[in-house]
Amino acid sequence: MKKILILALVFMSLNAFAQQRGQGFNQNGRNEMAMGMKMNNFTPEQQATLQTKRMTLHLDLTDSQQKEVYNLNLNLAKTRDANRKAMLANKESGKTFTDDERYNLMVKRLDNQITYNAKMKSILKSEQYELWNANHRQGMRQNYFDCPQNPRPYNQKKQRRNQ
Repeated sequence: MKKILILALVFMSLNAFAQQRGQGFNQNGRNEMAMGMKMNNFTPEQQATLQTKRMTLHLDLTDSQQKEVYNLNLNLAKTRDANRKAMLANKESGKTFTDDERYNLMVKRLDNQITYNAKMKSILKSEQYELWNANHRQGMRQNYFDCPQNPRPYNQKKQRRNQ
C-alpha cells in the first residue's frame, strides 16, 4: 500500500513539472496576447502607429499632438530597430564589448531617454504629461523587475499582492 501511495505521489509530482506552457505565453509565463503581442515583429511604422493610438486612447491626444507623437515614436522605433539589428550582428559575429563600449552604449541610451521625455513634455499638456509619466515609470519599473538579474525586493512583492 505504501509503495502504491509513494508511486502515485511521484507520478503526480512529475506530471506537475512536465506541464508545458501553452502557446501565446512568453518566458515569464505572461500571456502575450493580453500584452499586445511582441512589438519587434512589426515594422517601425507599425510600432509607431500602435504606440500612438494607445497613447491617444489613454491620454486623449488632439490631432496635432497625435502627429507629433507619431513622429517621435517613429524615430524611436527606427532607432530601436537599428540598435537591435546591430546587437544581433555583433552577437552573431561573437563580438564582446569592452567596459568602455558598454558604458558608452548605456550613456547613449539614457541620453535618448532624456531627450524623448523632454520632447514628450513639450508636446503634451501638463495633465497629460503627468499621467503619461506615471504610467511610463510604472511600466519601466515593472519591466526592470521582470528581468531575472533584477529580483524584486521582498517588501515590494508583498505590497503588490495587497493591491
